[in-house]
Amino acid sequence: MREIPSCDTLAVHKSLTAAGANLFAKNSDRDIDESQPLIWFPAKKYPAGEKLRCTYIEIDQVEETYGMIGSKPWWIWGFEHGVNEHGVAIGNEADWSEVPPNDQEALLGMDLLRLGLERGKTAYEAMHVIIDLLEKHGQGGSCSYGGPVDDSYHNTFMIADPNEIWLLETVERHWAARKVTGVHFISNVYTIEEEYDEASEGLVEYAVEKGLHDPRRPFNFAKSFMLIHSRFMTGHLRGSRLNRLKNEMKEAYRPEHLWAILRDHYEGDTIHSRWSPASACCASICMHGSEPGPAHTAASMVVEYHKFSHKELLYTYWASMCPPCSGFPIPVFNIGYVPEGMGSGTNKYSSDSFWWRSKRMQMGVECDYNKYIPLVRAAQGELEPAFRAAAASALAEAESLLSAGKAAEAAALLRSVTDDCFAQADHAVRSLTEKIEKDLETNAPEIYRARFIKNFKEMVDMA
Repeated sequence: MREIPSCDTLAVHKSLTAAGANLFAKNSDRDIDESQPLIWFPAKKYPAGEKLRCTYIEIDQVEETYGMIGSKPWWIWGFEHGVNEHGVAIGNEADWSEVPPNDQEALLGMDLLRLGLERGKTAYEAMHVIIDLLEKHGQGGSCSYGGPVDDSYHNTFMIADPNEIWLLETVERHWAARKVTGVHFISNVYTIEEEYDEASEGLVEYAVEKGLHDPRRPFNFAKSFMLIHSRFMTGHLRGSRLNRLKNEMKEAYRPEHLWAILRDHYEGDTIHSRWSPASACCASICMHGSEPGPAHTAASMVVEYHKFSHKELLYTYWASMCPPCSGFPIPVFNIGYVPEGMGSGTNKYSSDSFWWRSKRMQMGVECDYNKYIPLVRAAQGELEPAFRAAAASALAEAESLLSAGKAAEAAALLRSVTDDCFAQADHAVRSLTEKIEKDLETNAPEIYRARFIKNFKEMVDMA
């Protein structure tokens, strides 16, 4: 088993938000050379008997799938996170158990996530889509492109819709689920203990069979199945940080608060002085790939639900590429549209890919983080309030247009906002890249990081 310091997901129940609507967020941490495009897949109908090829295995297709936006590791069939046309949002996490993960090819957690989005109209329904497929097909297979054959893991899923939030934790084909009513986060560590709302048949007996539960004691899912060694792994550190940030929160949550959490590097903590994107001394919520660290935050999202009556206005999907501290969240709406530049990328550099353009800028920033990150923050401080204002104005206007039966005009308006915000974000990325790289030509970067970046650029054929 190879630990990948990977992913942080959080959800906030509507009772604790400023808008009175659920909020959902995730950082997806993946291998450092793995792009993660944002793609829209439309709803589709299939003939009876159709088969579906996922990443590794083939399963039965359903008669109809729902439209969805997903952040997709370029080589994997499934998603790291996404939201469907009915407002169901899902993020998954790796979890480490005393029960070894299945390294045989089965459904990846990312496959299960996408299948839940394709087939579930509500969070609860999507959860049971995942459960049914998990019990039938199992989970397993390498989660890294060209990585070790044992690079597999169990999965935890956070699943939300405008009304409910559910937490689903799994070990092999067994599971436990709990409804979330406050603020909850997951960071590669089991969190369901003695209280849960649903569980797989024979779960307790399975734990006893594996020698992980004493039947004379109350059953605790996390304590039974959690890998003992995991207490020394990074998930506990990041989970502790998230818990501290939650406890320090003194006002109702807004999307900006979730972005601040996703961008966190222990600011204000004693550990902050030791944190650096040029060092793997510890994994932060906002992950930066570095030797010997195996992962970085490849994509981030915040789903902001709304109370509008029209389906097109169910949510705003705020999407950011690469570590969120150097990203620009772009608003995408429930109209079946994502800008073309956001939907391309492989494991090789391409100037046509917004993901790779963002990655190039971010790596320049990391040559001298303290020097260059203020430039990024200045651009974020200008663009992000403007993007939020533009999205809010467009949603209000679109509501009026939809109420008047002008669906095409509403969709065109929302699309124009996404396009405009994307163009401004892309311009900022290009301008910052040019400025930083020009400065680096005459100013020697930090030696360790510069060497790492040079090797990385050669690996991915980056210009």
